Amino acid sequence: MSNRVFYYDALRAISIIGIVFCHVGIFFLSQGVNNPYFPVTAFFDCFREFSIPIFVMLSGALLINRRESLTKFFKKRLSRLLIPFFFWVLIYIAYSVVFIDHGFNLKNAVDIFFGTSGTLGVLFWFIWMIVICYLGIFAINKIIEYGSKNWQNFDKKFILALIILSVIYIALSEFGLFDPYSSKPLYFISFMTYIVIGYFIANNDYLGDKLSSKVVVVLALIVSIALYSYYVFGFVVPQSLLNNHFAYKSYFNLLILVLSVSVFVFFKYLSKTKYLEAIEQNNLGSALTLISKYSYGIYLCHYVVIFSLKRNFTRFFLDMNFIISIPFMVICSLVISLVILWALDKIPVLNKFSGIN
Repeated sequence: MSNRVFYYDALRAISIIGIVFCHVGIFFLSQGVNNPYFPVTAFFDCFREFSIPIFVMLSGALLINRRESLTKFFKKRLSRLLIPFFFWVLIYIAYSVVFIDHGFNLKNAVDIFFGTSGTLGVLFWFIWMIVICYLGIFAINKIIEYGSKNWQNFDKKFILALIILSVIYIALSEFGLFDPYSSKPLYFISFMTYIVIGYFIANNDYLGDKLSSKVVVVLALIVSIALYSYYVFGFVVPQSLLNNHFAYKSYFNLLILVLSVSVFVFFKYLSKTKYLEAIEQNNLGSALTLISKYSYGIYLCHYVVIFSLKRNFTRFFLDMNFIISIPFMVICSLVISLVILWALDKIPVLNKFSGIN
């Protein structure tokens, strides 16, 4: 019997879809902010603003407060993370050699490996961030394990302290008093804020003690829609037009934090109603579970799929109305990625590289 939590699957699936929308959106953003379809492009591209935080929050929900040895923790986590990653790095390097650089370039290969901006492997920054966050999660778990032996309710008090520090950290970043982007290691470590917040939301039910699940769902939905609409049409679009380049906020921003939390809360409390249970039992639920299972593999392979579609069908997608072409390109990218990963998963040895969860 599966021990999967469906609302986690739903969040993970929506997050990876949001990331694909972002990377497809970047292609259309290259047409410039003065393009008449720019507001549509910005709407789709900005899905990343809550997708990346939710991905990270799910890691916290699943991994914090676990009792595992160093060997078990990292053997289990890093093998699943790095083995598919190394495979896809080689694919990206080979693709770059054949179709972009038309020859091997050592610097470009290294840049792809480390997820350097401006290369085909730009998305691989996320892998290194997760590796660093795993170190942070393990340290938090060991502190909780030690503290719980000596003090009552230490885990709850410690996590609450980390939550307060995380919100303060994000506030300091928003008001320019601290810069998480001053170095890559600091930027990666900064995502620990979302790790602890994800654990806290998933494992506490303060709202449920005071309000019915339906009320929380409605409130969370209203907040999510209002904040996202304001962010896209009240900040991104006008600021981009004003400055003549795409403008967006950092992940370490109170608006992005509240938006990400409200989306997470929406799905958590929707799972306590009959509506999400009904979705889980139908075709939509099966699709979300499938996408969730392959979400890591989709993350690793989708960018080269998008690049291939762009390289071969640029005019086809750009000549369409962007309201249609962006979702259509996302669907194509997801379907092709899933087919590739499904095929890998059926082949001995190569199934290690599918990234199935």
